Amino acid sequence: MLRRDVLPKEIVTQLQFYAYTLSVRTSFSLLNSSGKLFQQYVIDAYVKTEGFRFNYIRLKEKYLRVEFYRGLLDALTTRASNNNLRVEKLVILPSSFQGSPRSMQQNYQDAMAMVRKFGRPDLFVTFTCNPSWSEILNAMEGREKPENRLDIVVRVFKMKLSELLDDLIKRKVFGCVTSYIYVIEFQKRGLPHCQILLTLDSSSKIRTEDDIDEFVSAELRNINVNRRRFEIVTKCMVHGP
Repeated sequence: MLRRDVLPKEIVTQLQFYAYTLSVRTSFSLLNSSGKLFQQYVIDAYVKTEGFRFNYIRLKEKYLRVEFYRGLLDALTTRASNNNLRVEKLVILPSSFQGSPRSMQQNYQDAMAMVRKFGRPDLFVTFTCNPSWSEILNAMEGREKPENRLDIVVRVFKMKLSELLDDLIKRKVFGCVTSYIYVIEFQKRGLPHCQILLTLDSSSKIRTEDDIDEFVSAELRNINVNRRRFEIVTKCMVHGP
């Protein structure tokens, strides 16, 4: 419980507490090995943490520059009274709250500003988590399965995503990148998925058919030339009915 007489550096937030609790340790952890119960625990922890953030905004509203929203609140109250409806307490989520409508709108405006500055993106890259990655499977203990250890799955995905971004931006595997935008989402099956937009420098722009062939391949490689690439494509990139 937070107290006013405690220094900020000594305060442990709910997010920090659950991050510490979910950390993997060398000794046996009953929590991490609880299968679907572990999933339920993580969901409950997430809901509690989000509720804590909502409560903070509700209690600290007068310090969050909400006077700029008074006109909106008055309009909603007037419309409700005209329809014989009662307005409960309204709490407007600021743009600093990740996932709120204002946050999404601000991110969209930032993305459009980058397009106006650097031009339209040249490449659309997708990156999907694979639960069969060796880094994930090697971290499983006993009868654990990746679908029950999403804490490990998302950590491995984030590390691989960071490495991919280094390949694209620092190592310039597709050329010199002037700007990039990426979004991480979760698919319906629960695995993280990333979509990346890359804007290339004028010297690296895709202009001819040969340039396209250097970036995109829609054919099966010769198994005798590169067996590993053939197996990866046939296993992960071929979709049938």
